[in-house]
Amino acid sequence: MYKRADIPKPRNFVGMAKDIALPEMEALLLAHIAVTEESMRELATQRGVAVRDYLAARQLPLERLFLGAPKAAAAAAAAASAARGATEPWRPRAELQLSTR
Repeated sequence: MYKRADIPKPRNFVGMAKDIALPEMEALLLAHIAVTEESMRELATQRGVAVRDYLAARQLPLERLFLGAPKAAAAAAAAASAARGATEPWRPRAELQLSTR
């Protein structure tokens, strides 16, 4: 995957891509993955639908299953991370909230 990726790679003195260690390859790939708010919202919706369908297949009544609107938390998480001085970059995550109504 690294060899096919269209990202800037470290070069040797001849101009060919250097052979680098696996952790360095992973770090370069992760740094160049573009994740938009829309793609995160779509992923959250897909995951919610999958959980709802799983629960429905387990005979839970459909009138008790709700899909909430996905919330974009990337900006808030990045700001909170910067405020506490974290050097680790923000990573996407998902939360599942269950409640009895």
